[in-house]
Formats: sequence, structure tokens, C-alpha cells
Amino acid sequence: MQDLPPRHLTAPWVLRFVQDRHHRDGIHLDADSAWEFRVLGGLVERVRRAAKAYLLLESKGFAAEGRVIVRSALEHAVTAQWAYLTLGGIDRLEVSLLSKRHEYARSARPGDEDWDHLLDDLEQRIPRHPDDPMRRAAALPKFTGEGGVLSDLDTTGYLKRAFVVLSRVNHVSDEAVTDYFVEIEDQTYVADSPASLFDDDVFHTLATACCLASWLMARLEKNEHEIRAARSQHLLWRLDTNLSPQRRRFPAETE
Repeated sequence: MQDLPPRHLTAPWVLRFVQDRHHRDGIHLDADSAWEFRVLGGLVERVRRAAKAYLLLESKGFAAEGRVIVRSALEHAVTAQWAYLTLGGIDRLEVSLLSKRHEYARSARPGDEDWDHLLDDLEQRIPRHPDDPMRRAAALPKFTGEGGVLSDLDTTGYLKRAFVVLSRVNHVSDEAVTDYFVEIEDQTYVADSPASLFDDDVFHTLATACCLASWLMARLEKNEHEIRAARSQHLLWRLDTNLSPQRRRFPAETE
């Protein structure tokens, strides 16, 4: 995809993030960050567990299948950054999360009248539009595509290219035909551990997702040591500096 740092430079960072040793005595938040953590904390933790899951799969020869997990880690990390760093973003994320919970509940038991009271309660929890209480407040934009979260924050095109590479395993693609069989002396064999031309790129993308999530968590905790650690990895660690000042939650910050 592009010239990237070698894996041996990013692997210690991923392992450090997965082990999460500095949270052994709990998560430290002040009153100002508690609500933000309630909305964003689960997204960060999904990135952490996705990274651990990928390392386990890769060690067992399932790196190709693990790319689906890296794709999820990237989506959660970038979405969390968008919500935290854009003006009103956390509110919009909360609307999206509550709306999805309502939609899931509605589809779980269609036509069940005893279920309606729960649906009504969930609907009332979704924040309303300030000018029209009959409408829900604005939710997140879509993740991909024009005007989406990914294109909004991706200033170099790296994240979009990475997402495309990762999506080739998530969807039916030509790799399903080419990855899993090898020809040796006119005999076809099932590949025990399918190799990919993009293995190092995938790992770099995972490290980037970890860095984005780690920096965000450190901001919520106001942990200057962990903020400096994330900024020192030569990876992307915040994604808002190219947005217009009117859209940024912290417009005076340059790094």
C-alpha cells in the first residue's frame, strides 16, 4: 500500500496495548470524562480485544481470516476518534448506538405486543432533535463512502486503502479462489496457512488502530504519560487536524 515502518518496530506497541498493564488498578476518570467514557470506552476495548484476537489467530496460521478482525478494529478506532474530536460527535454516536439497539430489539420479536413496552422505552431514550421532539437527533454519518467518517478523517488515503484490503476477506472476492490452494508438481494441496502479499500492511493497520484507540483512552483519563507514548510510535494517533476549525472540538490544538 505504501512504505511503512517494519513490523519489528510496531509489534512491541501492539503487544503493549494488548497487555494494558497500566490499567491493572482500574480506569481513572474525572467527572468531566465519565459520560464520554460511557459512550466511547467500549469502542476502545473492542480495538484492544480485536488486536489480541488477531495475534492469536495469526500465531495459529489464520492471519488471512484475522483480517476481518483488523477491519473491525480500524472501524471502531476511527469512529471513536471522529466522535471524540468533532464538535457534537459524542452526542451523535450516542444517538446511533441507541438507535441500533432499538432497531435490533424491534427485529428480534416482530409482532409481539408484549414487546411493545420495551420498544417504547428504548425509543424514549434516544435524544430528540432540538427543533422537533418528534424526530431523533442527528446520528453518525455512514462509515464509508462520500461524506462518511472514514473519508472525513483520512487525509492521505492510507486508511481508505487499508480498509479496501481488509474488506477483500470480509466479502466474496478473487482471494477466495487464490488463497487456499497450492500447486506442487501438478498436484493441488490445501494451504495450511494462506500467505498474503499484504500481511505486513495488515499488521501496520492493526498497530495504527491500536495507536488511535490508545491515544483516545489516554485523553479521557488525562494520562500524559500514555498520551506521549501513543504520539511517539510514528503512527497515526489523532485524525482531526485537517478538519476546519468550525468542525473541530479542540480547534486550538495542533498536535
